[in-house]
Amino acid sequence: MKVVVQKFGGTCVESEANQLVTAERIMEAKDRGLHPVVVVSAIGREGQPYSTAELVKLVQRIDPVIEPRDLDLLMSCGEIISTVAMAHVLRTKGYDSIALSGGQAGLITDEHFGHARIVRIAADHLLAGLQGGLIVFVAGFQGITADHQITTLGAGGSDYTAVALTRVISETPKLPFGEELEVAPLQIWKEVDGIMTANPRSLPVAEAARTIPHLTYDECVAMSRLGAEVLQQQAAEMARKHRIPLVVRNFRGPDRPSSQVGLHGGAVKDDRATAVVDQPHLLVFDLHTPDERLALQIAERLERHRLTFYQVTTEAAKARFAVRPLKYRDAGRMVREVISSRGVTADITMGDFALVSLVGEALRQRLEAWADQAGRVLAAAKIPVHGAAHDEISLSYLVTAADCKRAVDCLHQQLVL
Repeated sequence: MKVVVQKFGGTCVESEANQLVTAERIMEAKDRGLHPVVVVSAIGREGQPYSTAELVKLVQRIDPVIEPRDLDLLMSCGEIISTVAMAHVLRTKGYDSIALSGGQAGLITDEHFGHARIVRIAADHLLAGLQGGLIVFVAGFQGITADHQITTLGAGGSDYTAVALTRVISETPKLPFGEELEVAPLQIWKEVDGIMTANPRSLPVAEAARTIPHLTYDECVAMSRLGAEVLQQQAAEMARKHRIPLVVRNFRGPDRPSSQVGLHGGAVKDDRATAVVDQPHLLVFDLHTPDERLALQIAERLERHRLTFYQVTTEAAKARFAVRPLKYRDAGRMVREVISSRGVTADITMGDFALVSLVGEALRQRLEAWADQAGRVLAAAKIPVHGAAHDEISLSYLVTAADCKRAVDCLHQQLVL
């Protein structure tokens, strides 16, 4: 039995017309002899009925502060609705299917509400569905604790669900009644043609962004961590750790351009970076202290809260932190708690800065030369840099929100294209 895990984003199921297109992709896989396990995100986006954002607003009208446990219970509803809807669509087309919540599919998590991590998968129910020849639909973005509390897996958590299910099926050699399993590369279906060289919304001309045919696992992880809407960071890290190949493509047409991660690495072009990534609306604060241990303690506590943050170097402060905002939780309050717990004060700015990053295998071993090039490009565009950071294959620059799109555009034009 050859199984394929397919993950569909919220846009893929936001309307009846899109649901029918999504159903075609699932039926195509089934008709080719594959056995689909389908992970579905919540229907649509903010402003559309049954989207997670609208469900949260419904309760926030009563009071904006919601208990984390209750908030996770509420946010899990969007994926359950879309999962049941899609399973029903497939049944009307003559395909036997079953809809499972994350908990019913056996995703057991820790108790960190809002950003839980999967600790194990009890996949008996899922495997029994496959054994019975069913198309198995699993609600993404959610799991359940050992004592049956519903948790969510953070923004983009449906990607995490899909990678985790691919992993557990890959590590299950046989079904309960002995049939051997083979797993196809994970399919991530979105409304765009794969992973792009830049966010089209951050460019003056959206068409300037190109599809990246091949990415390494390291490039995928770096882009996710730095703000690209590629794959949730935890999902990318799990895919890298367990060498899970995946393909990102447009759900409207399997013949359109697509991006492969970890399948067949394309040749690295030494004169070109792979992509420019931007993370807008950052929360930024400085520590004006010579105590390096304090910065380390602050970083550890931010990690404990499972906040994504970037520590940048700057002449203006001993340590400058930029923290990614959260969709449904107050990151500012969490950061203030972290700072006050160490007995220090810090000025916090919200949304005035963005991080713009250059990513690619071409940067490996030649980071200093690439930093010189990127610095010259930004200086020529008269874009001030308010902090910088790097790792093995990325260079990041903190710029004002007003300069973000210009920074993306000039780096993209000169160092990617």
